[in-house]
Amino acid sequence: MTLSTDIQLSCIVNSCRPQLLEEEKKCSTVLEYLLKFQKICSSIPSDEQKEEEEYLSLLNKSHFKCLLSHLEAIGWSKVTNVSSNFSTITFETRDEKERSHILMVNVKAGYPQEEPVVKADLPVELEFSWSPVEGLSCILTAWQELLASLQAFWDVLDELDEAVLVLDPPSPARRHTTRRILLRNHVSVQLTVSLVHPHSLPQCHLLGTSRLVDPLNIRLTEKYEEWDPERSIVRNLEAILGVSVVRSKTGGQAEEWSAECAVCYCLHIEESLPDLTCDHCSQAFHVQCLYEWLCGLTNSRQSMNVIFGECPYCTQLISCKVPA
Repeated sequence: MTLSTDIQLSCIVNSCRPQLLEEEKKCSTVLEYLLKFQKICSSIPSDEQKEEEEYLSLLNKSHFKCLLSHLEAIGWSKVTNVSSNFSTITFETRDEKERSHILMVNVKAGYPQEEPVVKADLPVELEFSWSPVEGLSCILTAWQELLASLQAFWDVLDELDEAVLVLDPPSPARRHTTRRILLRNHVSVQLTVSLVHPHSLPQCHLLGTSRLVDPLNIRLTEKYEEWDPERSIVRNLEAILGVSVVRSKTGGQAEEWSAECAVCYCLHIEESLPDLTCDHCSQAFHVQCLYEWLCGLTNSRQSMNVIFGECPYCTQLISCKVPA
């Protein structure tokens, strides 16, 4: 027998299908079957009834009552989302510069004696001293104190993101402490900014062919003491390295610069950048792209885990390690 139903009834039917099929075999008339059908389906609680039953079940649990009182003490205005069983609670706040920050708290069944698990987009782990009496308040307090201590750090990185062409990470998040920025064609620098002293000289790792990078490394070694905390990272780099840092795409000049792989013409492949450069033409390649290119050449050769062949751009000798 085939019946047409709405979505809600269809879900109920699916949940009791074996019982309905058994009754269909027993019933001799359609009317008899429909009466059985109605009786069986009406005994299955609806989604609304299930949710109400789950909520009433929660109300009878002492940990839920305690959780509600702690949430009321914090203020519901700070809560942006709560799962149906109150196991996951999401908080949102804004810092001094109106940057939005999200905190997710996973509440265990043993709350408040059992410490919740927290997740937030932060460059360091959120540490707090758990108190069953204070409950979620001690987490919120520690979170807001940590956010306040990171204001200068995020100010520096926000200024950097707005000013220059950032190669990596492709979508900077609050947890990222590094930025790879383009200095000139196929020459970049990886900066690691200090959480404690964000205006001080960051760790600098220059990337590119040695012919272009070596002079910059020499200048950095000789002039690093000239770093001025009162100046921005961009102005300091330009003064010490003697180069003009490539500005962001919003400046309208990014099209003149190239940082993509000369084989696939892409910047990111599985989160990797074109870090291998040709010593002759300075073109950059992804290791995987160059390896596949060299494997396709009839005159390339491999020794151990290194393959040699002609550069795709200038045809001069180039080599790369076999990708893992």
